[in-house]
Amino acid sequence: MKIIIAGAAEVGTHLAKLLSSENMDVTLMAEHAEQVSQLTFLNLMTVVGSPTSIASLKEAEVPKADLFIAVTPNESVNIHACILAANLGARRTVARIDSYEMQQPANREFYRKIGISRLVYPEMLGGEAVAQAIRRPWARMSFDLCDGQLLLLTVKVYDGAPIVGQKLMDIGKEHSQYHIAAIKRGEELIIPSGQDEVLGNDIVYFVVAPEHTESVRMICGKRDRNLKRVVIMGGSRLGIQASHFLSDHYDILFVVPNRQIAEHLMERVPEAKVEHGDSSDMQFLNELGLHSTDAFVALGDDSGNNVLACLTAKKLGVGKTVAEVEDVAYIALAANLNIGSTINKKLLTASSIYQLLLDADKTSAKCFSLVDAEVADLVAQPGSRITQRPVKELSLPRGITLGGMVRDGKGQTITGDTQLQPGDHVVVIYMNEKISHVERLFLK
Repeated sequence: MKIIIAGAAEVGTHLAKLLSSENMDVTLMAEHAEQVSQLTFLNLMTVVGSPTSIASLKEAEVPKADLFIAVTPNESVNIHACILAANLGARRTVARIDSYEMQQPANREFYRKIGISRLVYPEMLGGEAVAQAIRRPWARMSFDLCDGQLLLLTVKVYDGAPIVGQKLMDIGKEHSQYHIAAIKRGEELIIPSGQDEVLGNDIVYFVVAPEHTESVRMICGKRDRNLKRVVIMGGSRLGIQASHFLSDHYDILFVVPNRQIAEHLMERVPEAKVEHGDSSDMQFLNELGLHSTDAFVALGDDSGNNVLACLTAKKLGVGKTVAEVEDVAYIALAANLNIGSTINKKLLTASSIYQLLLDADKTSAKCFSLVDAEVADLVAQPGSRITQRPVKELSLPRGITLGGMVRDGKGQTITGDTQLQPGDHVVVIYMNEKISHVERLFLK
């Protein structure tokens, strides 16, 4: 599959890294040579030139492309580049956009007619992620898998929780409603065996059917908190999208630095309250009643300030905090500081586009990235190795675990005695393996 990526900022380079590791024919376009001079990804070609230049697009062999993806920081450039690429012969195009209006069904059809196959709006992806974090406050992260038939939940487990000190093989005997797919312990991510134990302060990755999420909450010793009041720091598009997802069930208060932004928000989000002031001023936050707030969401422009703001909110007694952390280096720091949930629009966008690319390639795999591992939704094919015997007899490579499956439209966990059948959708968590290697287990 021939893929051209226009835009060598973090989204484009992260996407190029994912795809080049799968031995796809990937070309990354950058407007400036220094943007690609340090890239050493395997099987990655680079072209220096403007994505709105027909000559540069031809040099990148866009007319032969199966997919053209424009993820520069400029929406207009992305739209323009995709129109040119489609008319030059690219089979499909994807554009990163900055406008919710373009996502409306009628407008998506308009853009499809002029050559843009898909539109990806990072702020909408981030807004959905914020809403997920607020709706299930006891979990660090919550991802839908297999069209919502399964969930991947990450939960920080403290000393004294019922699950601490138990071997996974014993937990599985008593609680078959969920599967522990991975454990983050300090800086290490572990794909565990039955002999491993959950320790205090571990971050545990569970695969569970939606109807059994309460079992996960209870065994992790988490309280079921009924959140009502949510404070959002920052007046960005991400904050506006998050409020749209939340306003039906929560009271939203925006805290912004000046009156001009406050007036803009009052027009865009009339259902929310807006205050302007210094979000680093403890007295101001106390006067706002932050100590009685259920959740605090920091969506400012600076990752470090967002982390510090969440730490301040924690000190004031806020139970749930969410920080936008666009600097990837801060993500692990935020986790170690017990910030709560983190949102990174770049990784969400790259992961979303990656799934679109895999769909276009007719593969059964749908993947997204954790910090140190990958998650795939794979379909077992007739005659494949994965269906030949019970899971405990398959001798799966180290670093791979089968988290759950969907059979006949119903999500369920996988035990050692499970024997997969052709057509089963299986959630696979894996480390240090290419998706193509993992996928071979599911193909005849």
